[in-house]
Amino acid sequence: MASLLYLSERDVEKILNIGEVIEVVEEAFKALYHGKVVLPLRTRISSKKDGGDILSMPCIVEDFNIYTNKIVSVYPKNIGKGLPTIHAVIVAVDASNGIPIGLIEAGYLTALRTGAISGVATKYLSIKDAEVLAIIGCGFQARTQALGVSEVREIKKIYAYDIVTERAEKFAEEMSRKLGVEIEVVNTAREAVEKAEIICTATTSNVPVLKREWLKLGVHINAIGAYTPDMREIDTETILSAKVVVDMNEAALSEAGDIIIPIKEGRYSEDKIYAELGEIVSRAKPGRTSDEEITVFKSVGLALQDNAAVYALLKKYLKELSLR
Repeated sequence: MASLLYLSERDVEKILNIGEVIEVVEEAFKALYHGKVVLPLRTRISSKKDGGDILSMPCIVEDFNIYTNKIVSVYPKNIGKGLPTIHAVIVAVDASNGIPIGLIEAGYLTALRTGAISGVATKYLSIKDAEVLAIIGCGFQARTQALGVSEVREIKKIYAYDIVTERAEKFAEEMSRKLGVEIEVVNTAREAVEKAEIICTATTSNVPVLKREWLKLGVHINAIGAYTPDMREIDTETILSAKVVVDMNEAALSEAGDIIIPIKEGRYSEDKIYAELGEIVSRAKPGRTSDEEITVFKSVGLALQDNAAVYALLKKYLKELSLR
């Protein structure tokens, strides 16, 4: 057996860019729609003592011919310890013969593929001339959210809000240089979203950080932070007034508090979900159909995103290696 490949966070950041991941994630969702993905629901074990979750996320995308399994931990209390909220590693296996290919540090890759899915959703669901983006929650994930949206839309202004002002200021300083756009730090989530045409929520909140009364018509929302039945970033009124697209119905109805809580309230139902993202990118259903409708993309994160990113990573790395 060939020696096992090991790629660090630094290697991933050096090799992959957001545009490449957006492209391959879109292809993965087309494959999901056409039944070419093996995707069990992830398992989650919670640490009651330390308030964190550890998840296992296996997947095979047939066209990519790679099995991946990501072990990812989400520990919100790490913020107070000066540690990242998310840590992850991925094991990659050749699906044609079962031979392990490599071990990949996946903290940055997770953020990158999450930014990429928001890029894909924004491409199909936001107004085409959108220029103003709001970011709610300015941790590590916020950076790739801004990158993903900016890859598909000509963003000229970003409003940033975080409950920790210093975190928003650090985000603004770093990303304004990287993107070459003005980023204004504001004091409330309402200030951030009132003028926005695209909104990304990237928090670990259990209560809504976004309210319908703050939103103008035509806005698109990428809600990527909440990933358990009791977490939510969007209020019920927003869900009721929006065209809602999810990454996968089964996952959303098992894990997405933004969907589950309105259903439990008796105000929403499964049949009101407009589409899965795979239906939109495969053109089975249209995305945005008017400049006035409010659209919401709710993602809990799927293993096929990791599989797609790993496929792009290994393909590019091995190609570069062969040219040396």
